[in-house]
Amino acid sequence: MQSIPFQPSPRLRLSFPFLVGLFAFSVIVWVAILVSKYPDDGIRGLSASHQILAVAVSKGPPSFEVGDILLEIDGEPLSDASAWYGGKHVGDTVDFLVQRGEAKVVVPVVLTAPPPSELLRRLTPLFVAAVFLFVALAVEAYAPRSPTTRLFFWFFLASGLLLTAGQASGLAPSIVLDLYYFLWWIVGPISVHFHLHFPQEKKQFQRRGVLLLLYLIGFLGGIMHLLWGTANLQDHPLLSFLMPLSRLFLAFNLLICVILLHYNYQHTTSSSARAKIRLVLLGGLLAALPLITTYLLPEVLLNRTLLATPVIFIFLSALPLVYGYAVFRYRLIEIERHINRGVTVLIVFFTLVGIYLGIFSIFDRFLPKQLLFDPALNTLIILLLATSVLPISRYTQRLVDTLFYGGWYDYRSAVLQITSGLEHINDLNALAKEVSKRLVKTLRIADACIFLTDIHGDFSVVAVAPEGAVLQENPEVGDTTVLPRSSLEFLLKVGEEERRTIAHALAQAKLSPEEFQLLGSAQAHLWVPIISHQTVKGLLALGPKYGGDVFSAEDMDILRVVSRNLGPVIENIHLLNQLQQYASELELRVQERTKELFEAKKRVEAILASVGDGVVVTDLNGSIELINHAMEVQTSYEEHELIHQNYFDWLGLYNPVSTIEAIQAALLKGDVWSGELLHQRKNGEPYDILLTIAPVRDQNGQLINYVATQRDITYRKELERLKDIFVADVSHELRTPTTNIGLYLELLEIAPEHKKTEYIQVLKDQSQLLRRLVEDILDLSRLAIGKTRKIEFEPVDLNLLVEQAITAYTPAAQQVGLELITDLSAPAVVRGEAHYLSRAIQNLIGNAIQYTPTGWVKVTSWQNGERIYLEIRDSGIGISEEDLPHIFERFYRGRSVRQSKIHGTGLGLAIVKEIIELHQGQIEVESKIGAGSAFRLCLPTW
Repeated sequence: MQSIPFQPSPRLRLSFPFLVGLFAFSVIVWVAILVSKYPDDGIRGLSASHQILAVAVSKGPPSFEVGDILLEIDGEPLSDASAWYGGKHVGDTVDFLVQRGEAKVVVPVVLTAPPPSELLRRLTPLFVAAVFLFVALAVEAYAPRSPTTRLFFWFFLASGLLLTAGQASGLAPSIVLDLYYFLWWIVGPISVHFHLHFPQEKKQFQRRGVLLLLYLIGFLGGIMHLLWGTANLQDHPLLSFLMPLSRLFLAFNLLICVILLHYNYQHTTSSSARAKIRLVLLGGLLAALPLITTYLLPEVLLNRTLLATPVIFIFLSALPLVYGYAVFRYRLIEIERHINRGVTVLIVFFTLVGIYLGIFSIFDRFLPKQLLFDPALNTLIILLLATSVLPISRYTQRLVDTLFYGGWYDYRSAVLQITSGLEHINDLNALAKEVSKRLVKTLRIADACIFLTDIHGDFSVVAVAPEGAVLQENPEVGDTTVLPRSSLEFLLKVGEEERRTIAHALAQAKLSPEEFQLLGSAQAHLWVPIISHQTVKGLLALGPKYGGDVFSAEDMDILRVVSRNLGPVIENIHLLNQLQQYASELELRVQERTKELFEAKKRVEAILASVGDGVVVTDLNGSIELINHAMEVQTSYEEHELIHQNYFDWLGLYNPVSTIEAIQAALLKGDVWSGELLHQRKNGEPYDILLTIAPVRDQNGQLINYVATQRDITYRKELERLKDIFVADVSHELRTPTTNIGLYLELLEIAPEHKKTEYIQVLKDQSQLLRRLVEDILDLSRLAIGKTRKIEFEPVDLNLLVEQAITAYTPAAQQVGLELITDLSAPAVVRGEAHYLSRAIQNLIGNAIQYTPTGWVKVTSWQNGERIYLEIRDSGIGISEEDLPHIFERFYRGRSVRQSKIHGTGLGLAIVKEIIELHQGQIEVESKIGAGSAFRLCLPTW
């Protein structure tokens, strides 16, 4: 008869972890009672060599002193393996033999009940151990059964027992200390085993031999403590290394866990696994940041800690809570936003504590001690912290969101981001474009293709985001293409499937090349149908996610909600389109059968005929009945502010009464009046209008309304004013050389022979000045045309233009003894038009040579980021401060220049400024009388 191996019943297998957990909880309670009743001797810090590091403040005579070395207790040598006060009670006296300096002293100590601070220090590790235990039991009770769940339970159970045994190791029987060191050896392999399955199983690491070796080493190291006892191992000269080796072994195993988490994050294809690892990282940050900012950093900077050790120890409980939250995250989606914000607040708080300590330590180092607590100084520190709260909170929230979600969005905000305001869209094309853009932006995917059905059920609406991502190879296929319904209906039956399933399904469907191009089936990772009332209304084809992530469970939830919300929106648009069709048909029928609609139609046509200008409709008394949107924009008044106001009275506020009367008289005759008037906006700004007002008659020829159109001609009037000024300036500037030419021609007729050469030179100079003036005016005209017409820019080597200009002006510079210096960086390619830029450079270099009697002219170029800089600096006569604001004005010449004999038109710098602004650049000038000038150009690179 074949024997059947013993198998425990399913009920026993399910209840066994909870029985173990109940036992562990009983141990924690027992240790808590033990440490609460254990007497206090006033020692607050003790080294491994039994030297006292800190003592409690006592009201009575001091017993221990810092630095004492404990040797004996009641005549017995000290031992870490047993309780010092076993059998002792509160009020008993214990005699210690201590080494104090060179002498040995007997110190009697009266045992007391532990004070609250000491009791808190003793119970804090037990609280953390209870957190470990409860998280382990919660996962065991509510998480699906799997190897990961079982290993989670044993890992955190063993960690909690390790904390509990460590707290009771010096108070309970010696077996507890042996168990404590046994757990030191065994927790490490359990942690490695657990992280081989968390957040997902790592098949490439399934080397059972390596895991068995770790368990074997841990078991052998721990069993020695159970068999021989920790006290005996401490006294053995060869085996005393086991205790420090146990800590090293645990650290080695934890390092393996970190490596496993890092490797899994880099190589996993599951976004859920990555999210769990990020949450673990967040838990480590939440546990370590308080330790750094309130314990380690203050101890280094201020020689004291901000928080007691028990309080810091509490933050260690963040690790089991985060691990448990990673397992139950999708069940806690309702409170995730609050958890997210709470973690952010804690991190920001402890970060501000660290910043405060850094600022305070700097002040403590460099300021006198009496100023450290000055109210003004503390107010300054508070203000510095207050200014940093907002940016720190913003960046911390981004960090926490990244660790929570792998991106910026959470479940609720993502749904809101995608669906908000869609109900206001009444066009299918606009809806498809907007949804595709929002999906790409919110879900961080490479591309998205949206198919929507029209009112006839055809998939004729297609939108792609980003634009051209899918249709770039077939641009002729547009939104109006009606796709065959057979293959698309087949695709819609597939539902929400992964890419491989879709590829298999596509292989069975007969798709045209156009359909393949539109659907982008080679890139799509997910298909989501939009279904409403058992009818397919559309299809979302989503491309791959950035960073290699796949669509996670929360992504699926988001898409389900989005698809459910899109269905009614599409139906509403269909209904609106049908209503519009019905309304159009009804309008045609009513138009054919009623005469009243003809009158309304004529009025609408009269208003819409001049919709580009402001339109005002009044009754025969001038009361405003209707204005258009252009009128609102022009006057800044809302429609309700002008309705029932008298239009003629409004015009009469800014124009002569005779003009208003003339308008009314023309209208009474049935004539149209048109003219220029002055008007005023709501903010009080005056402007010119061209008003045309006409009467409106009904079918019987009776006057029923007035319609006025007013066009804003302020810009045109300003152009006319500038044109008049320009013509006046040009006339004035042309008058001088032409007058001089005429004068010297007359003088030349009667001049003696020795004066004729001088007069001829003057005529040449004046004709040259006249020619340059005309050329400059023509250049300004060309530049003005260039601002209104598109100029084709190309890459231009600025250094080449400088070298050409230097070559052209070298003879003139040598003639007056000037030194031309160049310091050009390579390359200096800008985006521009070579002829214009050459003219600007020549003008600046020519001016520098012309206004520099002696010395040098230096041309320098350099690049800073996306900008090229060109500087022309000279050692010339300079420009006065009162002339600097006007040197770029047309026909302006400085006072010192006008007093000299140097000729000029006053247009050179104006031309340079126009050219540089045409190239979207800037020009700056620095100058001082007698110290030269520097003109600096800044142009965008190619």
